[in-house]
Amino acid sequence: MKNEIVPCSKIVNPEQLGAMLRQVRKRQGITQEDLSAIAGIGPRLIGEIERGKLTAEIGKVFHLLASLGLEIVVQPRTTRDWQG
Repeated sequence: MKNEIVPCSKIVNPEQLGAMLRQVRKRQGITQEDLSAIAGIGPRLIGEIERGKLTAEIGKVFHLLASLGLEIVVQPRTTRDWQG
């Protein structure tokens, strides 16, 4: 896997997280089948997670993130986030 900087963005729903995973996977030149072999998660589930499956097992999502060299950072919302 390539060590490249991934653009950071605020993720507010499963669809955005899935899109980010797909973008990173493709930038690294990895197919869903390749990622399946790396992470030990079926390619069908990888596709579902990339499409924002609401009921995806959180442990598998974290495992996919780690397999792509990503992590989740949780931080408090700013006042601006609470407005409109």
